[in-house]
Amino acid sequence: MPELPEVETVRRGLADVMEGARFDKVEAHRGDLRWPLPKDFAERLAGQTVEQLRRRAKYLLADLSSGDVLIMHLGMSGSFHVLREGAMLAPGTYYTKRTAHSAHDHVQFHMSSGALISSAAAINA
Repeated sequence: MPELPEVETVRRGLADVMEGARFDKVEAHRGDLRWPLPKDFAERLAGQTVEQLRRRAKYLLADLSSGDVLIMHLGMSGSFHVLREGAMLAPGTYYTKRTAHSAHDHVQFHMSSGALISSAAAINA
């Protein structure tokens, strides 16, 4: 399980591509994560801008322009991968290298920054 320094490293890496960017498209591949995703999860996020990405303990919190907060947790083996301009970046260096898309990617965020963020972490809004 990632510890606080690793979670902070992930936050900093994601902040570069998420803060100030808008969710152009959100794909939720699994709704039965740590918390069930709301039925309108993707629709609620689409068009919203990430104003700030913060960390509270081991949770990542994305403050959205709507006033909602997107909550993300790495869990035991969760990860985020960023595909940007044809190159994959991994915020943090503690997890295993893998292909661009995995069957375990629960949510994909298509950002206005041009980044595709794939997540195998627990997420809720």
